[in-house]
Amino acid sequence: MKLDKHKSAGFTLLELLIAMSLLGFILALLYGGMRLGARSWDAGEIRTKNSTHLALVQGFLRRELSQVTPYQWKTEAEMNLAFIGQPDSLKLVAPIAVRLGAGGLFLIGFELAQDNNVGQLVMRRAIPNADSVDFTALENAETIVLADHVEELSLAYFGGKTKDAKPEWLDQWGDLDTQQHLPYLIRFRVKFSNGRVWPDLVVAPLIGSDTGCMWDSSTNRCASE
Repeated sequence: MKLDKHKSAGFTLLELLIAMSLLGFILALLYGGMRLGARSWDAGEIRTKNSTHLALVQGFLRRELSQVTPYQWKTEAEMNLAFIGQPDSLKLVAPIAVRLGAGGLFLIGFELAQDNNVGQLVMRRAIPNADSVDFTALENAETIVLADHVEELSLAYFGGKTKDAKPEWLDQWGDLDTQQHLPYLIRFRVKFSNGRVWPDLVVAPLIGSDTGCMWDSSTNRCASE
C-alpha cells in the first residue's frame, strides 16, 4: 500500500499554532495559580505577624495594668495617688519587666503620639525620685513604640467617684473625687488607620505589696495610718 506523503510529513502549521496556544494558556493558568498562592502565603504571614504582635502588646499591657501600684506622692498636703487617667492617655506607677531594664517601680505613661504624621501607641517610663510629686519626669523619658499606624486610642475607667458611689465607666480618673483610690477596671481601645480594631482590653488592677500607703482592699483605697 502506498502512504500519502502529506499525512506522514508531521504536524501542520495550524496544528502547531493550536498546540502552542494551548500550552500558553496552561502556562498562564499555572503562573496565575502560583501568584495567587504567593499572595495568599504573604497575606497569611502578615496576619500571623499582626496576631503575634497583638498578643505580645496586649500581654504586656495586661501585665502592667494589673500591677498598678497605689503609690502616693510624698507631699505635705493630702497624699494623692500617682494615677492620672485621661480619655487618650494614662499615667501610673507599676513595676516593669526586668528584660526592659532594672526592676522596681517606674513612672509609666501610655499615649498616642505622632511621628511623621503616623500615629503610634507609645510608652514612656522613668524611675521616680524620692521627692517626686508628679509625673514631670516622663516628659523627657525614654519612649518605646508599642504599635504603629494607630488612628485612635480610647481609655475608660470603671469605679465609683466616691466610697459610696455606684461604679460606672468614666473617661477620666484621678481628679479631686477619685484621687484617693484606683479604678476597679481599666479599658484600652485601639483603632488603626486601616480600620482594624483591637479587641477591647479590660484589666482589673491587682494591688501589690509595695503600696506606699495602708491599703484597704475592701474599699479599694488608702486608709488612714
